[in-house]
Amino acid sequence: MENLDDFAKSDLDKLERLAKNFEWFHSHYDMLKKEYDHQYVAIQDRQILANDAEFERLVKRLNIRNYDESIAIDFVKN
Repeated sequence: MENLDDFAKSDLDKLERLAKNFEWFHSHYDMLKKEYDHQYVAIQDRQILANDAEFERLVKRLNIRNYDESIAIDFVKN
């Protein structure tokens, strides 16, 4: 079984990937506004994974239950 340090490192890695996805989202916001205005956009590995006008529908479609996937979701508004 892994020790607590391994779990903490694993969680830290996931959070760092999540932060990089949010950084990508905000650095590409102008481009996203043109194509995804008034939609939620899901970013994974600094790429657009999916989008939807309804948050719950997007989360359900992506089958997200926790933060293990390091998927950033944010709303685009022009």
